[in-house]
Amino acid sequence: MNNSLFALIGLSFFLGCGCWLFFLWGVQKGEFNDLERPKHRMLDDDEAPLPARSEGSPPLPVPPSEHELTLSHRPPEPPEAEAQAGAVPHR
Repeated sequence: MNNSLFALIGLSFFLGCGCWLFFLWGVQKGEFNDLERPKHRMLDDDEAPLPARSEGSPPLPVPPSEHELTLSHRPPEPPEAEAQAGAVPHR
């Protein structure tokens, strides 16, 4: 039992020293210099404005009203279903 106790004490000591050295490395690199700026950085406008469109440029693509996959996986409706008044096909 004493052997495992000494091993755990030694392991915790080395682990604590490693964490302390990692903290000192972070302080030296300046990781803790400015704790307030990263919160506000996401609010800054860093995107460049879009260039003005000229007369000769192609028109912007129009997104489809429905997703392409829903249209491609939908089975074709039989012609007799269109002829029946008031019938609602199940999808």
